[in-house]
Amino acid sequence: MDPVDAVLIGAGQRGANDFGSYALQYPDRLRFVAVAEPIPERRTRFAHQHQIPLNEQYEHWQDLLSTPQKARGALICTQDQMHVEPTLTALRRGYDVLLEKPIATTPEGCIEVIKTAAETGRQLHIGHVLRYTSHFKKLHQIVSSGMLGDLINIDHRENVSWWHMAHSFVRGSWSISSESSPMILAKCCHDFDLLLWILDRNCEHLSSIGHLVHFRPENAPPDAPQRCLDGCPVSEDCPYYAPFVYIDMLPLWRDIADTSTGLVNIAAQAQLKAPNLLKFASKAAPPLRQVSDYRGWPRSVLALEPSPDAILKALRSGPYGRCVYFCGNDVVDHQVVLMKFAGKISVSLTMHGHSHIEGRSTRIEGSRATLKAFFGLGGSWIEIDEHRSDRSIRHDTTADVKRAHGGGDVELLNAFVESLRATNNLDSLSIARQALKSYFLAFAAEEARLGNKIVNMQSYAARYLPYED
Repeated sequence: MDPVDAVLIGAGQRGANDFGSYALQYPDRLRFVAVAEPIPERRTRFAHQHQIPLNEQYEHWQDLLSTPQKARGALICTQDQMHVEPTLTALRRGYDVLLEKPIATTPEGCIEVIKTAAETGRQLHIGHVLRYTSHFKKLHQIVSSGMLGDLINIDHRENVSWWHMAHSFVRGSWSISSESSPMILAKCCHDFDLLLWILDRNCEHLSSIGHLVHFRPENAPPDAPQRCLDGCPVSEDCPYYAPFVYIDMLPLWRDIADTSTGLVNIAAQAQLKAPNLLKFASKAAPPLRQVSDYRGWPRSVLALEPSPDAILKALRSGPYGRCVYFCGNDVVDHQVVLMKFAGKISVSLTMHGHSHIEGRSTRIEGSRATLKAFFGLGGSWIEIDEHRSDRSIRHDTTADVKRAHGGGDVELLNAFVESLRATNNLDSLSIARQALKSYFLAFAAEEARLGNKIVNMQSYAARYLPYED
C-alpha cells in the first residue's frame, strides 16, 4: 500500500523531530512532499531528510497553501498562537489535518476550527497523544470495566520536573502567557482530555488557584548575572545552571534512572556513573549511542545539530543560557483545579513545575478498589488494591523509552494514517468535539484563577455555543 502524502507546516521540534522521524522510520505509511518553515536552516534540513525538491520548500505557510492541493494530509505544528489560520486554510483547501495541541488559545478559535472541519467535511485530528499510550488506554479500560466500583474521588497530578519547567516555561517558548498560552492550557489540555475521556461524564463546576512563586528576580542569588556563563557565583550549587542541565545532562539521566528498569536503567546508570565507559561500549553496541551521544530533547531545541560546541554556543547567546530568575516569564509555576463531575465525583488536578522526577500520577478512589498509577519518562505502571479481597494487581504499562510520550506519538500517527486511508471516517471530528469540552475546562480554570471564583461549566459553555451532551 502506498504511503499517505502530507505537507508539514512548522518544522520545529514537534514537526521535524517527532513527526518527521515517524515518516523516516515508516516510509510505507507517511511521506512528506512539501514543507513550510520560516527558519531557513530548519526548512533546508527537513527538506534534505525527506527528499523534498526546492520548489516545494516554502518560507511561509500562506505560500504553500496558496498552491493547488498537493497531498491528502497536512500536519500543522506552528507555535500555539499560530494554529488557527493555517488550519482553517488547509481544511478549506481540501486537506485532512493533524493539528498539534492546543487547538487554539481562545474558545472562539477552537470553535472556529472544529466548525470549519465539519463544514468542509475534512478530518481533524488533534495531537492529544496520551490517549494513544498503552498506559492511559489500560487505565481507561480498568475504569470502564467497573472493577473500581462507584467512582468517588480522583487526584491527578501533572508533575513537571524542575528542569523541564525551567527549560520550557521559564527560558523557553511557553514562558509568557500572552505570547503563547496559559500554562494550564499548554501543559494540561492533555490532562483535561484524559479526565473527560476516562470518566465519560461532564464536569459541572470548577475553581482554581495558582501563582508564579519561585522564578522571579527577587529570588535570584546575590550578584547573579543575567546569563549563567557570565561568571555566576553559585554555578556549583544552582540546579538551574545551564551547563549542568544541557551539557552534563544529569537531570535527564537521573530522571530516567529513577523511573526505569532493565537495560534502559542500566544505560542511564552507566551514563551517570561511567560516561566514558559507556561511550567506549557504544562503539561495539551502536544502540547505546542514543545515550552516550544523546542529541534529543531538550538539546535538540537549542541547536539543529546539538554537538557540544553548538550547545555551548547556544548557551552563550541564546535564551536557554539565561539565568532563570531574569527571564521575564509570567506563567504560573503551580496551579490546582478543583472540579465536581456528574455523579458527585470530586476531582483535583494539580500542575506544578517543581517535581523531582517528571511524570503524571493518578489516584482513583472507588467503592470497591483504589487505583494508583504513574506515567514517567523511564517507566509506567498501574496498581489496583481491592477492598474485600485485599488483592493487589499491578500492570506494567512501560513503553519503549525511545518512543516519545510513552509511545503515543507513533500510535497517534498510525491512527492518522489509517484514518486517511479509510473512507468517510468521522471519528476524528467526534473526538475533536469531545476535546472542545476539555479546552473549555482549561479556559474556565484560568478564568477562575484570575477571578477567584467558581465557574459553572454549563453557563460557561453557553457563552460560546449551544452546549448539549
